[in-house]
Amino acid sequence: MVDATPPPTARPDPQIVARLERLPMARPQYGILLAGGLGHLFQALDIVIIGFMLPYLKVEFGLSNGEIGLIGGAAPIGMIVGAVAAGLFGDRLGRKSVMLYALLLFCAASVSLAFADGLLFLIVARIVAGLGAGAEAAIVSPYISEFATGRNRGRFVSGVTLFFSLGNVVAALLGSFVVPLDNGWRIASVLCGLPVLVLLWWRRSLPESPRWLLSQGRVAEADAVVTRLEERVVAATGAPLPAVPATALTPPAPRVSTSPLEVWRNGLARVTTATWISSFVFLFAFFGFFTWMPSLFLEIGVAPGVASLYSLLLFVAQPIGYLTALAVSDRFERRTLLVTFFSVATVASVALALVPRDSVALLFIGMALSICITCISGIFFPYSSEVYPTAVRATGAGLVSTAGNVGALAAPVAIGFAFGTVGFGGVFLAMAALLAVGALVIRTLGPRVTGKTLEQVFADEAGETPVPARTPAPVENEATA
Repeated sequence: MVDATPPPTARPDPQIVARLERLPMARPQYGILLAGGLGHLFQALDIVIIGFMLPYLKVEFGLSNGEIGLIGGAAPIGMIVGAVAAGLFGDRLGRKSVMLYALLLFCAASVSLAFADGLLFLIVARIVAGLGAGAEAAIVSPYISEFATGRNRGRFVSGVTLFFSLGNVVAALLGSFVVPLDNGWRIASVLCGLPVLVLLWWRRSLPESPRWLLSQGRVAEADAVVTRLEERVVAATGAPLPAVPATALTPPAPRVSTSPLEVWRNGLARVTTATWISSFVFLFAFFGFFTWMPSLFLEIGVAPGVASLYSLLLFVAQPIGYLTALAVSDRFERRTLLVTFFSVATVASVALALVPRDSVALLFIGMALSICITCISGIFFPYSSEVYPTAVRATGAGLVSTAGNVGALAAPVAIGFAFGTVGFGGVFLAMAALLAVGALVIRTLGPRVTGKTLEQVFADEAGETPVPARTPAPVENEATA
């Protein structure tokens, strides 16, 4: 076990940070992105596939609607706990170890579900799967962001969200063609879990985050990671690396996290307020909209065949949103993009509440809202992982994820009750009000991040000026020197 409490005065070596920041994007970094993104694919697969399984579980085990609800709600509860735990352990034990244990939990739970013999087994397996999925969702973005540069961090971390969309597609295919088979839900459980073993083996070879190592005072290990990354980038590109700047900025040394309360200190209270509220709002809207819209189309009188087509097109629109986020996340300030997409989603929600129920505009406005919500998803994940300093980045991102999971858990229940009381129009007017709150808190409390190194982001939040520190003369190809 490594010492997880280094002296709080330890400062990152400015040359190591500068060497990392000047690296061009190449195959080694994209390999890290792929290893992280595939975890999100399996997370999405787990979230969606259970919806296809529930009707078959109900018949096989003679379950009531209430018991089915317990199974459906078990994983989100696990995700809330998993996200908090991943953050706390990720800042103490390292990003890589948490990523490995998260996958191990998820794999074990998915495969074990195939051997379920009753309600208790099903609930426990789903809670454990939720623990793994929640930890995975919370730790991957901080890990990936710490290998990215200020120039490309937005689209690099946004790329992870594309895998989530792909996971939805895989889940739909398995749910449509495998789950209906004899014992199909058991076969699908194994198919969801076993491939994770390959990813687990791959992740064992990933390096630890050099920024996290620096935050722990483990400078020699961080130097070794960056040196190896430099060598691999040179081998991949066949070109010498850019010179290390003659001067580098030594960022302030944040305290090492000892409790979740650290995210409210050192100038982070504004950041935490903004990210917790906007995460709750965004995932409330995401899960509320995509969970309920197929049913709401039917409830307002849309013909079943048309409702199915409309619902399909809402999901088809998702990749458009993710690709849009990928295209713009480094071209414009991410805070401004979040405010813009929250605001457009607010307008789309109001329009959806007011449009005639028999109009084809219902579809096009719904698709616009789908695209806006997924745009928020593609930008918010990198944003929430870059607004906290390295020492508390995993804790901060984990708690942000937890706030979002609470919204995701509350949305289907709240919308179900609201629809019976205020109807379709009332549901979307309420959602518009929530989305407007999301835009407001990001605009007033969220920091600017685009184009800044992670160290510069925190220096600005803390109101401290990084100190110029001399480094050795530039080396044209440090990896091979």
